[in-house]
Amino acid sequence: MKRFILGFLVFLFSFSAVAQTSLWKVSIADQHIYLAGTIHVLAPSDLPFPKAFDKAYKVSDIVVLETDMSEILNPNFQARLMAHFSYSDGRLLTHLITPELYQELQQYLRERGLMPHIFIGMKPAGVMLTMLGIEFQRLGISEDGADTVYYQKAINDGKSTLGLESIEDHIGFIAELGEGNEERYLKQTLEDMKETESMMREMVLYWKSGDAAGLEKIVIKQMKDDYPKVYQSLLVDRNERWLPQIKAMLTTPDVEFVLVGAAHLIGPDGILKELIRQGYSVEQM
Repeated sequence: MKRFILGFLVFLFSFSAVAQTSLWKVSIADQHIYLAGTIHVLAPSDLPFPKAFDKAYKVSDIVVLETDMSEILNPNFQARLMAHFSYSDGRLLTHLITPELYQELQQYLRERGLMPHIFIGMKPAGVMLTMLGIEFQRLGISEDGADTVYYQKAINDGKSTLGLESIEDHIGFIAELGEGNEERYLKQTLEDMKETESMMREMVLYWKSGDAAGLEKIVIKQMKDDYPKVYQSLLVDRNERWLPQIKAMLTTPDVEFVLVGAAHLIGPDGILKELIRQGYSVEQM
């Protein structure tokens, strides 16, 4: 699971000789949309967004996100999120992992000056998201990703917005991570947290230069090889549900600007490859 936890949930490109971005124009006949791969959080030094993103936004009529961003930006969302990522049946993390691993988690908290035992009622996914938030705060990674920024622009400009899946589905896919495999999942989470800074630098470099092969190498390949069930549920199944919606957008006169985690677009089961297979024209911007 090396790099998968960070790579996928930061949702997801080496510099190339020709400047490109993680943005594609998808066309059929005289209709087209824009598909943008995103990273959900960034450091101030990672900004601004590629100019191609701004151009695509300006000529688009509708902004489409993975889910309803108004729900995510609601002040009550964090409490709602943690309710999904905490046990509600009396179980504690100490019932599911070894005492040695639990002590390692406590040591992690102590080293960051935090109260002990804050993980005790959390599911593995809750522990992972909390740790990732701690590391982002420590590294100053606090800027909104393109999905949030362009959603807010759309609201301010009076453009329509849509979500590809419900907020309950969106949370549910992640909340199941590590269930039934708590020990291994959390051991790897601890290891991956040591690489947060280098991982983010590499991902942002690939994202800004449009290197889909680079991102596929550090995220997709290992996820598919080591955790095929997770790969199937988090990527393949969701891509299959989203694809008919994306294809339907290409039958209307409106131009959609679709922003999803970059991992959904690339790789052997990515949305881009399937669109090409079905005869759509795909051009990297």
